[in-house]
Amino acid sequence: MCSSSLSASGVLQYRVSRLSDDDCDFEQVNRLLEQNQHLLSSAAAERSTLTVWSGERIRLAGLGVAWQAHFSGENRFTAAEEAWRNLCEHAQETSGGEDKNFAAAAGAWQAGAAKNCCSKPENIRCSKPGKITWPLVLGSFGFTPATPSLLLVPALAVVASGGNTWLWQARWQEGQADFRGRQGNTPENAKSKAALAPQPSPLSPSNPAQVTHETYPHLQPDAWKAAVERATTEIRAGRAEKIVLARDKELRFDRDVSLARVTRYLADKYPTCWTYAIGDLVGASPEMLASVNEGKLLCRVLAGSDVPSQEQRLLSDPKERLEHRLAVQSAEESLTELNLDLEVPAPRLLHLGYVTHLATDITAENLAEQAVTSLRAAAALHPTAAVCGKPREVAAERLAELEAMDRRRYAAPIGWMDAAGEGEWAIALRCAERDPARADTYRLIAGAGIMGDSDPQRELAETETKMSPMLRALQA
Repeated sequence: MCSSSLSASGVLQYRVSRLSDDDCDFEQVNRLLEQNQHLLSSAAAERSTLTVWSGERIRLAGLGVAWQAHFSGENRFTAAEEAWRNLCEHAQETSGGEDKNFAAAAGAWQAGAAKNCCSKPENIRCSKPGKITWPLVLGSFGFTPATPSLLLVPALAVVASGGNTWLWQARWQEGQADFRGRQGNTPENAKSKAALAPQPSPLSPSNPAQVTHETYPHLQPDAWKAAVERATTEIRAGRAEKIVLARDKELRFDRDVSLARVTRYLADKYPTCWTYAIGDLVGASPEMLASVNEGKLLCRVLAGSDVPSQEQRLLSDPKERLEHRLAVQSAEESLTELNLDLEVPAPRLLHLGYVTHLATDITAENLAEQAVTSLRAAAALHPTAAVCGKPREVAAERLAELEAMDRRRYAAPIGWMDAAGEGEWAIALRCAERDPARADTYRLIAGAGIMGDSDPQRELAETETKMSPMLRALQA
């Protein structure tokens, strides 16, 4: 549910200015944002909030919050899509004059602030990129209905997409920090007000961090292996075909960890993944839940994994192939409910450096005639058999008891959507959750698909392998 409704007089005012007729890479996008963070309006909420999305299709780095909304309950995806539609209806592109921070952008760029981008920028002007319909909204959803999900619009961002690089500025007019979410004067928004005071730049990286304390908030490794044993017993008894069990560990570092440094490391080391920092969740996902681009859907299913030196066995090992086939079948069944004409190729090996997966890219092209947005497709697919199990309802029921923890927004949809409903929603994997009260403390989470013949020690090792990229990024 959402706690308030849209003010009739409220409007999202935004400006999109083209900086270059080339794509900047993620490092350049971050550098351009850092050079121009002074353009962030003093009225923006949560000015220290860094929002990131980096993949082949778009690279975005943003500061502050112009608008945000929270959702929970069984209808959270429907409520989020309704809020997105209302936001788009109340969005207004401005040509300037209303705010000196909007107007200041032109002078900054004409003075050469974009000299480090891919090519010499044109004089700044408002325009619309060919493959994005503004405004953009970013979001991160809870794994279960009880966890609050989030949609937000950055107040200032640099976006590279479709052969261009853009400067985005936005604000919510008429005094609301958000609509269908928290009101600006509630206790929940105290953090936003505090953020208006001068503070160190979130883009300034710190020195490499060292782990000073490691704990297991829920299950110690031996207890988690015992949970794997119980899951295999239930599967062999015929009560489920597959159960995906996750585990977590909490790390405290000797200093605050720079999210800018973490996301730059992830985007550089794992270019075939989707790097993100939305809310308190940061990571690089290898799995695209639902991407819609020019009317075409892509759903990438990953299930079955091994270290690179053993990857060839994935194509012949019965356990790995069955695990993957169940995940693909689950995705097909979910998408069929949307009346989509699916293309399902044979699985292939997806190499990610530290681990190799069996992968199947499911596609469909009749989304427009079925009025299916990227978020609606993601909602139909979540939770997939690759992160929950099969049958989905049975596996989901067993997770709470066997894992003994709340996944929060781990293994749930995370991504972005434009005003036309196109966008990308990955599964929030290979991630860490930052403690909202401490920038030096992170909770790492990873899971493994459990089958009837799974070996607990091998599954534990798999989760450690999946956590390792995030640990290296936090210490980069």
